[in-house]
Formats: sequence, structure tokens, C-alpha cells
Amino acid sequence: MENEIFTVFRLSLFETFYVTGSLILVGIVLGLLENRANFYVQRTFGRKGILVTAWIGTPIHELGHLLMCYVFRHKITKLKLFSRKEKDGTLGYVNHSWNPKSLYQNIGNFFIGMGPIFSGTAALIIGMHLLLPDSFARVADYLTLEPVQPDQYILTKIFALTAGLFQSIFSLENLFSLNFWIYFALAIAISSHIALSKEDLKGAGRGFVTIFFFILLINFVAFVFNADFSGLFAEILTLNVYLVAFSMISIVFSLIRLVLSAFAYYLI
Repeated sequence: MENEIFTVFRLSLFETFYVTGSLILVGIVLGLLENRANFYVQRTFGRKGILVTAWIGTPIHELGHLLMCYVFRHKITKLKLFSRKEKDGTLGYVNHSWNPKSLYQNIGNFFIGMGPIFSGTAALIIGMHLLLPDSFARVADYLTLEPVQPDQYILTKIFALTAGLFQSIFSLENLFSLNFWIYFALAIAISSHIALSKEDLKGAGRGFVTIFFFILLINFVAFVFNADFSGLFAEILTLNVYLVAFSMISIVFSLIRLVLSAFAYYLI
């Protein structure tokens, strides 16, 4: 019996990462890129270097939290999409409350914390659609992925499509286009503020724990009644593959910002 309980526990932990893994991975990568880029920017230009992009990037970051609060029925108690006057240096925030007895609202804490990844990536894609429609057509290639049974080749294809998208954005024709430079400036500003703060991660952590115990409960019920929910988690993993694919756009521009900020730091 102990072996069966341990198996259910291990399976639940594994399936929790099925549900949340892509967001956690993208959040970690974006956090590492942004933190290092901010180091170079602040050392080179001071806090003004952060504020140059914050007036665009911060509201989009906070809108991600705000929209997820509405989706998961949290009550907004205080909201500031952008402010330069906070004593602690905070540029924006969304304070919210929820019913601790509500499973749905507790799970929502995870997605609220991860909200900026959704809003930032969506803003980059919408901006590309409006300003670089030819490059945006490459985004549709991500929809050709068929990750019904994801394997190592899926990641290879994601990176190949991302490389193609990168080449499309930075084509010679685009380099002589005003729309390209407008989009480039907006994309740098947005990607500069997608990464999650400590408070974001703390809130997401509460939701992660709730998700784990909810999945654990489902698996115990499945064990008792000999039910099979593996198909459901396979579908969720499919959604995660698409999320990673589209998030590569955010990662690409965060990486570009890191390279530019490092170049400015060592040059100046």
C-alpha cells in the first residue's frame, strides 16, 4: 500500500509540472535575462535607464496580473499601473484579495503571479501583427506544431521556428522600415519588464501548492476508482508546448536587450 501511495504522490508532482512547468521555465529564463540586463543598465545609466522603458513595459506587466485577477475572480484592492513616486522604488502593483476557501481562487494565485508572461508575450505578438505583418505570418508557423505526443524533436522545431522568426524580423527590408524601428523600441520596452518580481513568485508559489494538492486529490480518487486521467494531462502538456513556442518571442527580445545593455556597459 505504501508503494501505491508513493507512486500516486510522485505522479501528482510530475503532473503538477505538466500543468505549470512551461510557465515556470519561461519565468526563470526571463528573470535571469532581465536581472542581468538591469545590472548593466543601472550601472551605465542609473535608474533613469530603467524608467525609459518602464512607462510602457510596467503597465503591460501589471495588466497581466490584473486580467488574471478578473479571470480567477479575485477582488482588486489597490491598483497602480505605473508610478515613479513609490518610496520603495516599486513602479507598479496590483493588490488583490481572494476567498481562501475557494479552490478556484487559490489556484488562480499561480496564474495571477505568472500573468506578465501572458500579457507581455501577447503585446509582442499584437505589435508584430500591426507593425510587421509579414513577420507576423511566421508566428502562424507555431500553430503547425503537432505536439500530441511531445518529444525531443518538438523543442528542436520550436528553436528552428524561432530562428526563422528572428530572420524574418531582422530582414534587410525591415531594417529600412520605420515600422520596424517602432516595433523594435516597443519590444525592447515590453521585454524589459516581463520578468516576475519576488512578490509575483511568492503569490505564484501559493497557487502552485494548491494545484499540487488538487492534482494529488484527483489521483487518489482515480486510484480508488481505477479511473484514468492521463489523456487530460497529455492535452495540458500540448498547451504547454504551444506556450513555450510563443514565449520564445519574449525570450528573444529579452536576450537582445541583454546584449545591447552589456555592449553599452562595456563601451561606456
